[in-house]
Parts: sequence; structure tokens; C-alpha cells
Amino acid sequence: MSLDKTVDNQMKKNRSLIERIGLYIPIYRGYKEKNLRRDEDRAVRTEVARVLERAKLDLATVQRAAVGDLDLMRDTERIRSKADRYYIDVKKAVNGYSAFHASVKILEPELDALIEWDAKLIDDAVALKRETAALVEMIDAGETKLKAPLRELEMTIDKLIEDYNGRETVMRGFKSEEAD
Repeated sequence: MSLDKTVDNQMKKNRSLIERIGLYIPIYRGYKEKNLRRDEDRAVRTEVARVLERAKLDLATVQRAAVGDLDLMRDTERIRSKADRYYIDVKKAVNGYSAFHASVKILEPELDALIEWDAKLIDDAVALKRETAALVEMIDAGETKLKAPLRELEMTIDKLIEDYNGRETVMRGFKSEEAD
């Protein structure tokens, strides 16, 4: 079962009796379902941020191991900066809210698309965590040739940022070319 379905099921179980009854009232149901989608979006992004925090800890370990090699230190610092920026973007992302008078309305289909984007972001963040953990294992084993694995790690982070930018495109009410 995918993470977005797991979050959805958990949120459905946590609804109060009044919320479940309110879902039978048409006007309230639309309002409540939109808010529940926003909550799902927030929960998924919180999980992405949690995984990224652990990957950032691994990157700190890599950086400590690179102390004697100036080029490796620069590479590691550049990668950590990208990971930090990505973490902040995910943590501070908007929940799919649009005001009544906003020029770009975030409707249910866009919220569903956001949840799909966010679920992909979790998969990508977990892949990043695996890569950082493998790098730490290499360091623990005494491996000194870290340039190539660091480059792959940087490409993974660049891909995460690119995917996140796709999410932001959906948030602004535009579709990416890949979505067509």
C-alpha cells in the first residue's frame, strides 16, 4: 500500500463523529474534504522532512570525514547546502490553500495532484537516505574514494529539487510538460 493511501486511511479513522456526520451535508462535505486533502498533504511533507533530517545527519558525518581533503570538503558542503535548502522548501511549503479572491484557485484535482507529488517526494527522500547511509558505511569501512558516490548523491538531490519544483508548478495552477 502506498504512503498516500496509508495517510488517507489513517486520517479517515481519526475523524470525529461530528466530522463523519458533516460529510453527509453537501456544502460542508466539499469544504471538509478539501481540508482533509490539505492535512494529508501536510502529513506527507512532514514525513519527507523527517527522512531528510536523517539524511542531513549522514551528510554531517560525511563532512567530518572529509576534513583532510579540501576538494571533498567543498563538494560535501555544496551538497549539504542543497539538502538544507530542499529541506527548508519542503518544510515551509504551502498546504494547498487558496483564498476566496485568489487569482489561482487550488481545487480538489490540484490537491490530489499535490498529494501524488508529495508521495513521490517521500520515495525520493527515502532513496536519498539510503545513499547517505551507504556513504557513511563506506567511511566507516575506511574507504577514501568518495568523489564518485558524492557526485551521485548530488545528482539525487538535484533530482529531488527538480521534482519539488514540479510540485510548486502544480501549486501555482500550471501543469508541467511531463504531466501532459
